[in-house]
Amino acid sequence: MADVTIDWDRCIHSGMCTTIAANVFGMGPDARLVVLHHTVTGADLDSVHDAAACCPVDAIGVAAEG
Repeated sequence: MADVTIDWDRCIHSGMCTTIAANVFGMGPDARLVVLHHTVTGADLDSVHDAAACCPVDAIGVAAEG
């Protein structure tokens, strides 16, 4: 289990993460990133790690809970 964080000062709302981890990230009606789940496990955690690795501005953080 891990907590997902976004550095909103860095995020450019490219949407890359919404494609890679669609269960965790989405786009709001204003075309800005929305975090759908702040705590993730299993396959969603794997997807968040992939999204973090692909984020063009390194705005996604993943911290192990506990």
